[in-house]
Amino acid sequence: MKKLKLLLPILVLALVVSAIGVTTMAQMSEQVLRSAHDAEWTGLDPHVASTVSSFYVLANVVESLTTNNDSLELSPLLATDWSQSEDGLTWTFNLREGVHFSNGVELTSEHVVSSMNRILDPNTGSGRVASVGGPGTVWEAVDDYTVTATTPDPNAILPVLLASRGTAIVHPDSVDENGVIVVPIGTGPFTVEDLDGTISMRLVKNEDYWQEGVPILDAVEITVIQEDAAREAALLGGEVDFVTSVAPQAVQALQDNPDVNVLVSPALAYKYIGLNLMREPLNDVRVRQAIAYAINREDLCAAGDFGLCTPLYGGPIDVGSPWHFDYAPYSQDLEKSRALLAEAGYPDGFEMELMPTSTYQDTVRQAQVLQAQLAAVGIRTTINAPEWAEWLELEGNFRYDGYICSWNGLTDVEHYFYLQHRTDEVFNFTGYSNPEFDALVEQGRQISDFDERYAIYEQANQILVDAVPYVYFYNPAFVRAMSPQVQGYVLRPDNINLYMNTYLEG
Repeated sequence: MKKLKLLLPILVLALVVSAIGVTTMAQMSEQVLRSAHDAEWTGLDPHVASTVSSFYVLANVVESLTTNNDSLELSPLLATDWSQSEDGLTWTFNLREGVHFSNGVELTSEHVVSSMNRILDPNTGSGRVASVGGPGTVWEAVDDYTVTATTPDPNAILPVLLASRGTAIVHPDSVDENGVIVVPIGTGPFTVEDLDGTISMRLVKNEDYWQEGVPILDAVEITVIQEDAAREAALLGGEVDFVTSVAPQAVQALQDNPDVNVLVSPALAYKYIGLNLMREPLNDVRVRQAIAYAINREDLCAAGDFGLCTPLYGGPIDVGSPWHFDYAPYSQDLEKSRALLAEAGYPDGFEMELMPTSTYQDTVRQAQVLQAQLAAVGIRTTINAPEWAEWLELEGNFRYDGYICSWNGLTDVEHYFYLQHRTDEVFNFTGYSNPEFDALVEQGRQISDFDERYAIYEQANQILVDAVPYVYFYNPAFVRAMSPQVQGYVLRPDNINLYMNTYLEG
């Protein structure tokens, strides 16, 4: 089984193009990339969107105050620098001057305050409230290019949290009369045109983009092709130049094909089953622990991602990450699983439904293997695999027993724990609630020292692993495939899909 370590050197495809060369390319022909995405976007409102498929688009259209560069280091974006007050309550951000939205309006601090207040407004229903300081945070414009954020409690990692495109600064005209953003007006390298529902669009070069020399592409024509085989056939047949996902069983064949370039990166992500703590018998921790002991993660890894992954026996963080914790109690133990079920009052097991989504076939494969594994301890399961939009509705309204999914873009330890597990957070879809856990993750965001934070989150990790609202399967890898003429694209472990430095050669 191939193990991918995040501390191994990340191979980055470097873009080195002279200004003369770029000009020559542009003069010779229009640079249009034909890209096949693997899932429909579920909306283009960055403050509300939660799916990878939406942010595959949004990362190219909107920008945040800070960002993580290709080496995942915290870097300036719309803010040039920032500082924290001595009492730890106020952050001051200095904005980049001369940045314009795609409608021609110059970015000022008032636009930052407007976007942050929209995220904080409960009526928006944003899952990014914690990322902009949390409830009670006050964002204020000091002058045209200076903004402050004052939080109720010290927050040592606010610039880190703001690096998410979910905290993007959008022009207020993006919001329609119903308070909804259909197409955001951002400061990014591309704008959205020819939007056809959730299946196709055209990203067009923002001619007034503030970073010189990019984007190089004139446009990206995006089509959604959900079926793995059809997407790969489109690439091999020359119908598209680039695909955002490759079925893991096809990776080796594509790597052996001289007409295809394949990029593989360790993933700052995990795959899992989330259990509905609002339903019996899943509200009994012994039942959840029994499920965790019943499964064989190596088999799930082989079925879901054909071995291109690293099994997880405890928490969500791979051994290659500096935030990995050694606590890993859940090697497969069928006897212990059966004993826990009997202790909980289910010696003969029980019935439950597994909910993968047909949009992501790896989740269906995982569900099929999981079904057989749980049957060995008497847990009888059915599989319901709706399309992505229906799946999201069922998950968001707690209408499931166990949903199978993944969580991506995890650049800081908080991303693994806070958003999905703290009481009443928008992305907490299991109903997990533990005051001790909440206090730890709140404390963890008030400290910047790595060792101190590590000790805090080590405790939080053990509490979460013992409580088992999630049963973690494995850390996957990310894969992109493209024709050899596609150059400059960087596949990042955080799965940010950026076309800004991509170009077509020849």
